[in-house]
Amino acid sequence: MQFGPFQDATLENLIELGQTLATQVEKMTRLQVETGLESSREAMAATQALLAVKDPEGLASWQATYLQPNFDRAADTARQQYAVLMETREILADAVKQSTADATRQIQGNLDRLAEGAPEGFAPLFQAIRKGLDTQNAAFESFTKVADQLGGIAEANLLAIKDVAVPAPKARSAAKRKTAA
Repeated sequence: MQFGPFQDATLENLIELGQTLATQVEKMTRLQVETGLESSREAMAATQALLAVKDPEGLASWQATYLQPNFDRAADTARQQYAVLMETREILADAVKQSTADATRQIQGNLDRLAEGAPEGFAPLFQAIRKGLDTQNAAFESFTKVADQLGGIAEANLLAIKDVAVPAPKARSAAKRKTAA
């Protein structure tokens, strides 16, 4: 059996995957650090502005200036983090697919070589093993499709939350104007 080339290719793929995942961790860390710094600056400015509020109109102005934009930034940051996580999921899914395909090809090649050298009468055994591999591959493909569908559902839910969350404060502002009139 020839596992040497398979192991070399696997090692190279693992090194490449490790480098790619390190890049993803760097993206996420950079996003979190930048967001943390920006949030700290904004919190200081918001606190100073809140301390300067003297009346209800000033409080309303402060809320419009600081509160809603911070919610929007938090939602935007969550979407950016989600995008990095989805990108990482895709990288891992592709790596698993590639690894599984390589392993399957290697196993099938070795199985074919064993079948050629096996004594007569072992053909049904090798056919059963091949059918088992085919079933396993079909199950893996089904699992991958389900995982992709779940990722699509999660992304659709995130977009739906964004669409629902943003208009709510505007609706309250309109309701306040109606009661004031």
